[in-house]
Amino acid sequence: MKDRTKEIVKDGFGCLISNAAAIRGAKAGPLWLTILMFVLSVFLPVIPLFVNEAKTNGSSFLGSSAYGLERYITSMAMELENDRNVKFIINEDHLLSVTENGSDVALSSFRYTTTEETTPFAWYKDTVTNQYELLLYLSDAKVDSEKSLVNNAIVRTVYKTGETNKAGEEDTNYYHPNYIILFENGVYFCLYGQNSIKALTYSYSGDFKTIEPNNDCLKTLLTVTNKKGEEVAQSIINDDYTSGVYTNFKKFLDKSYETLKVKNMWIRSLIYLGIFFGVSILMGFIMWIITRGKNNPNNYYTPWLTLKIQGRLGLAPALITLIIGFLLIKYAPVAFISMLGLRVVWISMKELKPVQ
Repeated sequence: MKDRTKEIVKDGFGCLISNAAAIRGAKAGPLWLTILMFVLSVFLPVIPLFVNEAKTNGSSFLGSSAYGLERYITSMAMELENDRNVKFIINEDHLLSVTENGSDVALSSFRYTTTEETTPFAWYKDTVTNQYELLLYLSDAKVDSEKSLVNNAIVRTVYKTGETNKAGEEDTNYYHPNYIILFENGVYFCLYGQNSIKALTYSYSGDFKTIEPNNDCLKTLLTVTNKKGEEVAQSIINDDYTSGVYTNFKKFLDKSYETLKVKNMWIRSLIYLGIFFGVSILMGFIMWIITRGKNNPNNYYTPWLTLKIQGRLGLAPALITLIIGFLLIKYAPVAFISMLGLRVVWISMKELKPVQ
């Protein structure tokens, strides 16, 4: 191996732990290697964030707790299918329509504004507490601004504690039930605490673009099979059946989120990519500012040179962030910026400081 090649390799790997090696490499090393290191230092911290978004499902917001939804959803769905003969249909255009006893349900009649009454299409009431536990709303709203009006109207509608009557201004004890909104082109789901008007968690605003056309979505939801592939009979007191329905419901939420997941995955990754790129450029400029001064032996450094130094300095923080990101994803964005800042402070105190 030639001496020049040895020097390039030594400084290339050495910049991971040595600031002096990063400076030597920036000055005398090949430009293509410096650019490669800079690109990797910006892209590597984004990988855990990208992967995390890819692993996020529409039902992820529910966590491990079922919140009693397995009973609420199963009971309400069975009533809709068996007692009211309701069918939820997703057509070839991936739009929802609803029929009851063979007649079309006009979704436009459930388009709430700030003044109209909010009337649920279906509900589950707890016979012990005498309170609504889950409400189902329908709406033909299609764009986000209209959907927000619908959701805001529902959020403002609260009920008297221990009753299913709406609370008035004079009432002091009230609650908000969990609710699902089925829009013509999507779904929204929100969970509340017990006897609370504060939302515990809520779903992403999903759509039906990746859901296969289905003439009877309720039947699909209520169809549960055991490990042998045999269909389990409908029963609200059968835990295996209610758990199966809840699993089907989560699969529906997962499918409804697929379109938004791809969008969020790329948008958020590009945002962080832009942030990390900007921070890297800023750190290079800060190093150039630090070297200004008569007594600083490095005052001949140009912004281009300090940017090249930064390109090599950032690789180690990027690799560490890559590891941290897969272990503790919420710390990934802060980890890269923090460690990069610390390394710039380190090199500023050691190699870039003025002669005393």
